[in-house]
Amino acid sequence: MSLAGTLGAVALDGTAVALLGWTTWTAFQSRNRPSGKTFVALLALVTAWAVLALGAELAAAVAGHNVTSALELALLGVGLVVPGVWTTYVLGYAGRGTGLTRRRTLMLAGTVFPVVLGGAIAIVSALQVPDSIGRPVVGVLFALLAAAVLYLFALFVYAAYVLVRLGWRHVRISTLQIVVLLLATSAPYLGGAVGTSASSANGVTVGLLTSGVLFAVAIRRYPVMTGFPRSESVARTRVVEALQEAVVVLDWDGYVLDANETTARLFDRSSDAIVGEPIESIVDGIEGTDLSAGATGTVPLQTTKGRRQFQYSVSAVDSTGDNDEAHGDPVARAVVFRDVTDRETREQRLTVLNRVLRHNVRNELDVVLAHANRIEDETLRAGIRDSATDLVDLSERAREAEEVMQASTEIPERIDLVAIARDVAEQYRTAVPESNITLSYPDEVKISSHEAVVRKLLSELVDNAVKHTDGSSPRVEISVRFRGEATAEVAVADDGPGIPEREREILTDGTETSLEHRRGVGLWTVKWAVTQLGGELAFEANDPEGSVVTVRLHDAEYASDDRRESVKADG
Repeated sequence: MSLAGTLGAVALDGTAVALLGWTTWTAFQSRNRPSGKTFVALLALVTAWAVLALGAELAAAVAGHNVTSALELALLGVGLVVPGVWTTYVLGYAGRGTGLTRRRTLMLAGTVFPVVLGGAIAIVSALQVPDSIGRPVVGVLFALLAAAVLYLFALFVYAAYVLVRLGWRHVRISTLQIVVLLLATSAPYLGGAVGTSASSANGVTVGLLTSGVLFAVAIRRYPVMTGFPRSESVARTRVVEALQEAVVVLDWDGYVLDANETTARLFDRSSDAIVGEPIESIVDGIEGTDLSAGATGTVPLQTTKGRRQFQYSVSAVDSTGDNDEAHGDPVARAVVFRDVTDRETREQRLTVLNRVLRHNVRNELDVVLAHANRIEDETLRAGIRDSATDLVDLSERAREAEEVMQASTEIPERIDLVAIARDVAEQYRTAVPESNITLSYPDEVKISSHEAVVRKLLSELVDNAVKHTDGSSPRVEISVRFRGEATAEVAVADDGPGIPEREREILTDGTETSLEHRRGVGLWTVKWAVTQLGGELAFEANDPEGSVVTVRLHDAEYASDDRRESVKADG
């Protein structure tokens, strides 16, 4: 080849290397996408092919025949491996998983056979084996080599079929995209088969340059590194069509793969019109919302019912290994929208009413108490003061209950249940000196919980036992026990009249009516606290009279050495 022809060939190969290298680097930046790693591997192989071709051109000019032959052999090896990686990429792109399963490992191993057989033919020829032996052996090796090459061709065609079939099913994959990907991968083979008479470029060089241009176009214009699993394997087998919540399945780029009927009704679009569209064009108000896997939050959205508040959660959807082994690769995202407008409105109402109870009502009651002092009738004055004081106390307890419930949303910590029980017992011995409060406990029982909530829970139980008694000296027994299996138990027993059966049912059912309700919030606070702590609440009659309220809490650690403490506060 003339110097001008060599320089031209080197220039074309160098351009192909630059284009493919840039494309590989660009793809590498997004390698964490569902099909990113296999697409980068495919580009890296084709880039290596172009680098070897450039090296072969340079070696032919300056290095000699042996180096050129070695590089050409390496070129052949890369060309034989590409179909296996191409097929792996297409299977992952079609949502069939991107991992190396046993089948895919065998498939890739099959791409090595042509190289091994070619090397065996070269060795037999170099050894100058007698024709009587060498010719049959070489004939068998050539037959096997032809079968191996035919296998690679079948592998390539199978991947092309999967890609075309995928494009037929998904509106986001255009025919032009399929053509670009097929030509980009097959161009070096087609160029080598067709060849060219130009002195500055052989067929493979032209094919590699074409691949560089087409891969650059593909990565700039098309979603070549996302994933397109079959909608029925993503949505229909993972969500119930009759769900009241709107469920939308998105691909990596935020385009809708599937959606349930609730979504179509909620946003006034048919299911066919939703699929293939970006989520922002379907859901008004979703712009700027984080929809990455694991994200949660609330967002106002425009619906057929007007603007509503939705709580959303995003989950990664794994591939199912269609006709293959199951994989754990995330290929899509399922977004669930739950209408929480009524719930949030109700919570806002309760917040406002609670504020009114805590502030406005209390302020007015302070005025009532001030004016009550001016009433001359002692009986009337005492009745007004007692009722107003009870209401002030009720509002204060409601405020404390709210603060405690808010504390239960914080991160739990290890707390000593025994220490809290001793503090509460001592508090009520001091506050109610005529009471007889006993406490039995081990050295230490620790639980993972919220100290403020546990303290309020135990205080309410003791307070209820002390106040609701028929005698002048209320008797209360507090016991802290470890029940095994990381469960702690706190029981408060009294000798009062007991908790009426109907009130127990109201607390158990969790509802009140205008005709059937409890006075006060004490035991309701106990119920809410136990629920927030994930425990269990039980009521039973005491012997011979009174009630025993038992609370079981979990995630406990136990220390032995049971003791009993019995102290009666002096007046």
